[in-house]
Amino acid sequence: MIFMIKHLIVPVGSLEQHGPHLPLNTDYLIANRLANEIKAIFKAKIIKGIKIGMSPEHLSFKKTKSISEEEFIAQIEDIMKKYHKYLKFIFINAHGGNVRVLNSIQKKNETKMLVLNTFSIIKPELSKIRTSKIGGICHAGEFETSLMLYMYPKKVKMDLLSENSIKYVPFLDPNYENVRPMNWNTIDYSSSGIIGDPYHGTLEKGKKWFIFLVKNSRVLIDQFLLQ
Repeated sequence: MIFMIKHLIVPVGSLEQHGPHLPLNTDYLIANRLANEIKAIFKAKIIKGIKIGMSPEHLSFKKTKSISEEEFIAQIEDIMKKYHKYLKFIFINAHGGNVRVLNSIQKKNETKMLVLNTFSIIKPELSKIRTSKIGGICHAGEFETSLMLYMYPKKVKMDLLSENSIKYVPFLDPNYENVRPMNWNTIDYSSSGIIGDPYHGTLEKGKKWFIFLVKNSRVLIDQFLLQ
């Protein structure tokens, strides 16, 4: 009899403002779409996961919700305890504010838990496709707008944007190579809530980036399941 590894995929996002053109749950929608694509490849189980993450940097904007680090950790621990029968856990995270804590927990559970952070696994591919200069990709800019145009076009309201919505902040860009600030608040840089340039977002770019996300995720998951 062949022993089949059971694994669980957990999408993780946030509920925070994404400028006037993207929905509050953009991060979760992206993570969930990728999770469902991965699920089909690995025949894994997927759960609803975590829809509200740690988003204190966006709390100056209405409708943003954020939980504490303790609450976030508790949710992860509860999931792993509740679904303990699954031998492997794959957390797919699309919100930067969750990265530090997720990576910290992964280090303590290296053979049990894999964390896939979308911005981290796509970083090498961003510079190959992007057309905005450094600062055009961070929050609700070229990358996320492109993905949403490809995944959920009806949820994107490009007509609500204006030239005032564009805000380049180079040191918050994934392709920025120098020292980054540890703590920052969106309102200090952008009154629209956007950090980047959504006008560079296209469905075509979104499709290419999504294909790379799936491909790179598959490689990392294959390596993880061999442990």
